[in-house]
Amino acid sequence: MRIPFILLALLAFLLILIFLAVFDGRDERSTSLSQPQAGPAVEAETLEAALQPPRAISPERFAQPFAQNAVRLERIAPRQPLTPPRPITQKRTLLYRPLVSAPGLITYTQGDLQLAGITVVDPLEVCTDETGDNWPCGIVARTAFRNFLRGRALSCIVPEGSWAQTVVSQCFVGTQDPAAWLVSQGWARAREGSGYLALQHSARQNQKGIFGSDPRKTRGTQY
Repeated sequence: MRIPFILLALLAFLLILIFLAVFDGRDERSTSLSQPQAGPAVEAETLEAALQPPRAISPERFAQPFAQNAVRLERIAPRQPLTPPRPITQKRTLLYRPLVSAPGLITYTQGDLQLAGITVVDPLEVCTDETGDNWPCGIVARTAFRNFLRGRALSCIVPEGSWAQTVVSQCFVGTQDPAAWLVSQGWARAREGSGYLALQHSARQNQKGIFGSDPRKTRGTQY
């Protein structure tokens, strides 16, 4: 019994379709197996690569563009510090056994010291009172300063050891300023810019010290 030609052709065509379908399925499976699948291992490798340090850059190459134009750069002043600097305080020295040479001038074993901000009255200076009488205001001023100190130590800023030149320094007797006391009592003259001019003006108005008469004439005053 012979099979018709048309049936043979249809059978061959079906076989070709089945073969092509099987071949395409195998290709898809092989392609999916060859491609890497995303998973925990792949994510860990990606994170490790991101955490790697950057590649080192040659300093010479990195600075080369700036070095070529260095002549055009302009240095600016540094900014002010955020915290103000602490003032530098010099150490004070206690000087004992003062020997008063003049009102405001003291002699120590280390050398001579003059109080800052005043002009010392010479012990030989003679003053004239409002009545025209002369009196030894320099000697009286020196005696008044000796009575004020009474041998107390002065705290001053002086060089270490001994000194040859007369040192001019602001001193204190405890918390009291002896230069201010001298000017306020009229036993010294204030220098310009010393801060004692107001005290001198008051002493002159009240006729104290060298601006007045001999205080030895006043009963109860010992000089």
